[in-house]
Amino acid sequence: MKKIVLITILVYLISFSVKAQYTGPKPIVVGDTSTNYQVIYPLGWSNDGTFAYIHQDMNDFATRDNYYYTIHIQNMKTNKTLWSKQFKSDLENYKHFPADNTLHNYTFFKLVMWDRIGGEIKAKLNQYNVEIENGSLHKVNDLPKDISLKETATKNDSEITTRYNIRLFKSDKFKLVYGYDCTRTEDPCDVNKSIWYRTFALKGYFKSPFENRIAILVFKETNGVEEPYEYPFFASTHLEKGFMDIGCVK
Repeated sequence: MKKIVLITILVYLISFSVKAQYTGPKPIVVGDTSTNYQVIYPLGWSNDGTFAYIHQDMNDFATRDNYYYTIHIQNMKTNKTLWSKQFKSDLENYKHFPADNTLHNYTFFKLVMWDRIGGEIKAKLNQYNVEIENGSLHKVNDLPKDISLKETATKNDSEITTRYNIRLFKSDKFKLVYGYDCTRTEDPCDVNKSIWYRTFALKGYFKSPFENRIAILVFKETNGVEEPYEYPFFASTHLEKGFMDIGCVK
């Protein structure tokens, strides 16, 4: 009995030590750094399906003078955002700070921004019972052999996506993970002065350490100034529950 208690205490102390030494999330660069890319800093999961991350917006209009970091805490069972807040870098106050060799300047985030915003973020993670971890972005083909994610898109011309679906297939069953229909949104369905390009791209997924659930990273891409602007978002699904027969696919 004493041995069990001692092991429990040691596990707790090790876990506490790891959390105490946490120096901030690590960036995951998604996309081609020579053209367009976005940066995701995964923060961790809760055991009830909540996923937290920071998105550093790399669209030209948002990063010309400052870096913008938005933290999202999202319930991946309902896909609802529980808490979100944007932080601005105020680069004008750090002109003396040396940049690293990346456009997103991770050195600045690690040494300046995390020191500024880390306390508030960790308090929110604690509020939503999110366990801190530096997750990895998996490729779609990393899924088990009997599971596959497939995207389908409908376009009314060569540039505008009007419908987009992500389905998860497992053996002879499937389920809809995400569905977009321009007729059910505020997005225009046809080319006009504000929109002449729109598409979607599945980029990979993060896996919960607590259950067989994944958070799927998708980019919605629209026309930009010189290149398309990319807007990341997450859709989630459980890898074992909620399937229907393959014959129901429409």
